[in-house]
Amino acid sequence: MVAEKSKSRAIQRATEHFKGKPLKRIEIEEWGDENGPMVAYSSPFTLKDQGRLQYLTEKQSAADTLAELLIMKLVDEDGEKLFTIEDKNALRNDVDATVVARIANQVMSGDAEALEKN
Repeated sequence: MVAEKSKSRAIQRATEHFKGKPLKRIEIEEWGDENGPMVAYSSPFTLKDQGRLQYLTEKQSAADTLAELLIMKLVDEDGEKLFTIEDKNALRNDVDATVVARIANQVMSGDAEALEKN
């Protein structure tokens, strides 16, 4: 019974830690306007997100995967998605690839560093 109680506290602590993580703020100078850079936000990665990216990487090109990462993770200050799957073609063909790659790296940066430490 004590072991069961300990397990339930462990998952509770783990989920509370995740709930307390802030959204990552990403400034995108290139997509800004006269008021300053565009600001996007990204929630922390979950194992589900990581699995989805691994699956996508096996099934499609790196460019497609980066576009889907932005679709999957970027939101505005109200939590509304910035891109939909309908935007994938434009992200692949009509947007600066270096900007997309930099944003994708920022979305994943803290999470990748944490994984490397473990």
